[in-house]
Amino acid sequence: MKATLTFDLDDVEDIDTFNAFALRVATEYSNVWIRKSSSGNGFHLKIAGETEYDELTGRMVMADRLFEAEKVLSLRENESEECRGRLTGDKGRFKVGLQVGRLFGVKTGKEAGKWIPIEAYFKNEKVLEG
Repeated sequence: MKATLTFDLDDVEDIDTFNAFALRVATEYSNVWIRKSSSGNGFHLKIAGETEYDELTGRMVMADRLFEAEKVLSLRENESEECRGRLTGDKGRFKVGLQVGRLFGVKTGKEAGKWIPIEAYFKNEKVLEG
C-alpha cells in the first residue's frame, strides 16, 4: 500500500522548535510544501511529487509523491512533533487497508491555509498569514 508523507503539527507553541523540524524535513526531502492547519495554531507539511502550473486556475498543482505506507507511519512515529491522535487513527486505518496520511482542508468548519513551497516560508514566515 502506498501513502503520501505528510506531517501534522498541532498547537505549535515554540516556533523555533517547529522551524528546526521544518528545516530538517526540507533538508531530507525535496519539494516540501507547508500550510497553516485549520485551527490556525499548527502546520501541515507535505512531501510532494511533481508540480505544474494550471493556467485555468492560475495556481500551482502538486502531485502526490508516494511512499510505502508502513514507512510513512514509521517516519511519523519517530517525530515527537507529529500529532499523536492522527498517527493513532492512521495506524488503525492501515491495519484494515485504508488510506493513511490524509490531511483535511476543512475541519470543524475552519479552512486550512494555502499550500506554499517551504522555501517561501523560510524566506518570510508571514507568507502563511495571507
